[in-house]
Amino acid sequence: MRLVGNPLPSRSSGNPHAGYAPHDGRGLTKLSLIGRLLLTSDGTVTTMLEQIVGEQIETAWLDQSMAPVDEKTAALMSFPVASLVTRTTHLVGSTTGTTYVRAKSVFSQSAMPALVLADLLTTNEPIGRLLRRHRVESFREILSVHIPEHSYPMEPSRRYLIFIGGLPALLIEESFTTSCFQFYA
Repeated sequence: MRLVGNPLPSRSSGNPHAGYAPHDGRGLTKLSLIGRLLLTSDGTVTTMLEQIVGEQIETAWLDQSMAPVDEKTAALMSFPVASLVTRTTHLVGSTTGTTYVRAKSVFSQSAMPALVLADLLTTNEPIGRLLRRHRVESFREILSVHIPEHSYPMEPSRRYLIFIGGLPALLIEESFTTSCFQFYA
């Protein structure tokens, strides 16, 4: 059986700022299998993370505002900058309170289905879970993966867009803490 190469590098929304560029793969080899899966998954990471860490994941809400965004961020979104919400959260274990992921999301309220938006603004549910609960068809495009040069603390990160209805509705930046990588099969 021959495995096909990683399909992610060839994906593109046509946006010149997009393009999966995790380097030439050498950086990913610094990570365990769990780390590589978390960073390259183009599906919701919450369910995978729950299986890895053995507890339910919830969002610890830190901040949400109509904060200004930089020009590069604005260029990735197809909505006016004035309508973008910036949300800073942590994905934490509901039992232990351990922070596994630090996340910053930028989203357009007008791109969100009404029920998702209402939950997004008022609950502590992770975005992927909300999209699934409300059966929102979406597509994730990984824009970049960053693996730090130093080995400790190893907190790799990634940046990706979530498209809803063919439009980039959310830009998410996630940084994975060392707590994600202490679990072994």
